[in-house]
Order: sequence, then C-alpha cells, then structure tokens
Amino acid sequence: MDNQNLSQAKEAIGLLTDAEQDHLASYLLMMRLKRNKLVMPAIHQRIEDADTDNWETAKKTRDSLSE
Repeated sequence: MDNQNLSQAKEAIGLLTDAEQDHLASYLLMMRLKRNKLVMPAIHQRIEDADTDNWETAKKTRDSLSE
C-alpha cells in the first residue's frame, strides 16, 4: 500500500463511528495475533485453562494495568 492509499484509509477510518473503529481495531488485532506464532499458543493455553487456581483476579489485573 502506498502512502496515498494509506492516507485515504486513515481518513476513512477517522470517519467511522467509535463502535465501528472498535470493531475494526479488534479485527486488525486478531489478524496480527494470528501472524504471531509465539503469542497465539499462550493465549489458547490461558483460555483453555479450567483450573481456577491459575486464573488472575480482576483486582490483580487492575493493579497490573495501573502500574
């Protein structure tokens, strides 16, 4: 994609609603994660882990995000 097309895409994305931008962002994130062979297995492992002792608490997640 050349710079002109990229600029047009950015302009078009800027016209989307917040919800549409969120949908596009999640789509692009999933495409990116699918390309990364190291990240996806770890994500799948965490999703499939049924042992609640291995789950991170909401408080711990909030605390780690505020650091």
